[in-house]
Amino acid sequence: MDLPCYHGNISIKTCENLLLQKGKNGSYLLRDSESVPGALCLCILYGRLIYTYRIFPTVNGQYTIQPQDVLLHLN
Repeated sequence: MDLPCYHGNISIKTCENLLLQKGKNGSYLLRDSESVPGALCLCILYGRLIYTYRIFPTVNGQYTIQPQDVLLHLN
């Protein structure tokens, strides 16, 4: 995937560190899902929380987004 926001196979912790370095609400990145092969995660920083949404490819080449129930609470 050739997008500047795509970081590939990085850990949740690395994702957290990258977004915290930006430190700006609305900062985001895409990464490969650690738990669902083939899925992507859209991670968005807002305040001291990271909201994560899974993105799944569909059989016809499009994508669908599913919000996750879990938020990372940053200290």
